[in-house]
Amino acid sequence: MAAASFPPPIVVGGKLQRESILTFVRMTLLVPALFLSGCAPILLASGAAAGYLLGKDSVTMDLDRPREHVWSVCVEETKLQGTVKQADPKEGRVEAQIQQSSVVVTVEQLTPATVRVVVRARRNLLPKIEVAQRLIIAIARRVG
Repeated sequence: MAAASFPPPIVVGGKLQRESILTFVRMTLLVPALFLSGCAPILLASGAAAGYLLGKDSVTMDLDRPREHVWSVCVEETKLQGTVKQADPKEGRVEAQIQQSSVVVTVEQLTPATVRVVVRARRNLLPKIEVAQRLIIAIARRVG
């Protein structure tokens, strides 16, 4: 009796599809690696997958949405989570106070279709990445 193998071989048209097996193995290793590296994928309400990049003192996310829409969502969500000190739509910069942290949100046009949102949060000169992460996730959900 032959021993079973994992993953089971994929046979298409009588030929073993080694590429399918390699793709399965790569994806099985890639997904946990993303979570462990600090680049965690998030799901948007539209069903599209997006991701954000965690830096030492900032969180960055690229969105394929109009700049005006992203800007208005950033301002609204920042107001919901804290107090907006200054909002400059021309520069795409919002300064706010959230949970005793100084927060700066910048919105910049990367391409005609892509907008980059960067959120920085600091308290007593120390990075508060959790505050920035919470805000950018809320922005992503509302933009989606």
